[in-house]
Parts: sequence; C-alpha cells; structure tokens
Amino acid sequence: MLTGWKLSVLGIIIVGITGIIASVTGLIEPGRAVALFVVFVLFIGALELLERMKSRRKKKGDMRSSK
Repeated sequence: MLTGWKLSVLGIIIVGITGIIASVTGLIEPGRAVALFVVFVLFIGALELLERMKSRRKKKGDMRSSK
C-alpha cells in the first residue's frame, strides 16, 4: 500500500499527466493547466510539511515523557 511521500509523488504524476492530456485535447488552456498543477504541488507540499511537523512533535513528546 502506498503511503507518505510515495502517495504524494503518485498523485503529482497523475495530476500532471491529466493536465497534459486536458490541454492537448483542448479541454483547458495550457497556461491554466500549468497554474493548477503548481497549486496542486504546493498543496501537497504543505500537507507533507504538516505531516513532518506532526511526527516531530510526537517524537519530542516521547522524549520528554521518558526523562
């Protein structure tokens, strides 16, 4: 099962391919497709950053409780 960064990379690849196909077939303007792709990548990056911050807090909490 894909979790963590592997799922994020798979999502970015799928959205990128879909954006390319949509712009080639004329469903969306290429500039708009690129902009939406960039927004999606920033969103995924923010989610990954929040997940890392959450895991760091858990590790710090474990260290404090063990002292």
